[in-house]
Amino acid sequence: MKKSIIVLSAVAGLAASPALAENWNVISRSSATAFMVDVDSIAQADGVTSARLARVPAKGEPTDLSHSIGTVSFRCAANQSKAGEEVYYGPDGAEQERIDDGYDFEPIVRNSLDSYVKEIVCEDKRGTAAFPTIRAFIEAGRPDSR
Repeated sequence: MKKSIIVLSAVAGLAASPALAENWNVISRSSATAFMVDVDSIAQADGVTSARLARVPAKGEPTDLSHSIGTVSFRCAANQSKAGEEVYYGPDGAEQERIDDGYDFEPIVRNSLDSYVKEIVCEDKRGTAAFPTIRAFIEAGRPDSR
């Protein structure tokens, strides 16, 4: 009986836990894609700093939730990065595909996407446009950060 109460308390605690906060900063944009970093996902462990990076079509209907979210990791002082697992979401926002990581750290090329992400992740810079979710960005009309 005592074990049941403990398990039920733990499950109730999980159900009552607030969702993890998100703070998606638009950091770069091409004519086809908006790139966003979730600054609330930035974490450090064993000399590596990581964050979630989203790629969202720059144009589309407010009901089309297609996008991808991956993890990117940095060795900030060594100016190196590597891509991690990437998850692709379809127009309805449901997961469609997951690609596992298997990449090694490589030098960051100047003026590349990783160089812009590094400024956010390693140098604590922030984008000028921020959204609580990817859905909020899409429903707001996918606004430019400039």
